Amino acid sequence: MVKPTHSAEHLLSQLGELSYHLTNTAPQGTSYFEKPLQIINRVMGFHVGVLYKIANVIENDLILEVMAVCSPQHQRPDLAVGSKICLAVDHPPPEFANEVLAFKQRNVSSMNVPGWGCDIVGSIYMPENLGHGYLLAGDFFGEESDTQLYEVRAFEVMCNLLSSALMKTQFEKLASYDGLTGLLNSRAIRDELEKAFQRQKRKKTGLGALVLADIDFFKKINDQHGHIQGDAVLQEVGRLFEAALRKHLDVAGRYGGEEFLLIYEDSEKEQVLSIVERLRQSIAAHRFQKIGANGTPLDGEYLQVTMSFGIAPLQGQSLQNSKEALALADAALYRSKEGGRNRITLSA
Repeated sequence: MVKPTHSAEHLLSQLGELSYHLTNTAPQGTSYFEKPLQIINRVMGFHVGVLYKIANVIENDLILEVMAVCSPQHQRPDLAVGSKICLAVDHPPPEFANEVLAFKQRNVSSMNVPGWGCDIVGSIYMPENLGHGYLLAGDFFGEESDTQLYEVRAFEVMCNLLSSALMKTQFEKLASYDGLTGLLNSRAIRDELEKAFQRQKRKKTGLGALVLADIDFFKKINDQHGHIQGDAVLQEVGRLFEAALRKHLDVAGRYGGEEFLLIYEDSEKEQVLSIVERLRQSIAAHRFQKIGANGTPLDGEYLQVTMSFGIAPLQGQSLQNSKEALALADAALYRSKEGGRNRITLSA
């Protein structure tokens, strides 16, 4: 059986379309990879196109997660979407030899693998601080894969295009998000506050609120347990805030240090108060893992952490700008601190 392929000129045309697609499409889930998988399947003639995510690398083990499979005939049941494959880097199974080699070389590996086993695999590289990256693969079910040199070069181009596009997106995200908490950083949340203030001003509904929140006795946590522990608390608070946000409605960010800013648009004051009260209770009841001096969690040891909150209207007749609204929330937060902490105060 000979693998059917289109001409190098047609493949080059498809790569041009891919470049346009990646430039004009926001990376969202696996849909970003549909075009390259279709090129592998329809243009290069492979029976199966596969996208792996490099889920983790632990010592000598490479853990791959199957993210997408382009296979019109539903072949390779062993590559079910969502399944994970653990491969020994030094001694991989023969059917996964190209996956391991492409990962190790950060390039394209195209050894022929008869039967099941991808005949060509390319590495979509990303720096480790952005994730381990992906592998893009094609499998032909014949004795000879008949992979052409121009197809190997096309794989390199596809992987480089995807790597550049994904890294650009990730770096843009890093520019707006706090690396420790995962929430918007100080600059970005201030920008969001100004936008929200202007939107609510145009609507003239009087709805919306902003909330300043501060971790109680955070300096004591750092002094008694070290900055690693402090960072761990900030990270966990970020997760709790993220879990409490209403998708597409609320915004949260790290305002500075141990202080956070939350924005609730188009929401009644009582509604915001109820949401923030649930958040306050969830933080007070949460068990924050204690961290040892060497950075490892201490088994069975936890800290109790509380937060204080100040709530102010996002819009109002007397408010001229977002800074004035923020000042009201800050004053309410101060009264929460003065009143005993672990409480919510509404601005006067």
